[in-house]
Amino acid sequence: MTMTVVLVLLAGCAARESTAPRAGGVLYFYQKHLSPVDGDRCSMYPTCSGYAAETFKKHGFPVGWIMTCDRLLRCGRDEMKRSPVLTVKGRTRCYDPVAANDFWWYR
Repeated sequence: MTMTVVLVLLAGCAARESTAPRAGGVLYFYQKHLSPVDGDRCSMYPTCSGYAAETFKKHGFPVGWIMTCDRLLRCGRDEMKRSPVLTVKGRTRCYDPVAANDFWWYR
């Protein structure tokens, strides 16, 4: 999670449309190069960096930044008690999609 926090702090211009190298420099670099070395430690699905990519793509920078920070504050806490649990690649993860968290932006 520490690497994800660093990623989010540096990803001010993160991808709005995809995580292709041309679009999301820092986010793409983290997902393709740092995350595999750091290991699969995120207890949520999608992972925090995947969640960040999706929020920036769907909502743009300002709202995506707020939602990503909110997610990082909740990651690894008691979210497993409150959200649905599923198994991904043999690991139990907390299901926390962007769609479950962006309803309040549209009120």
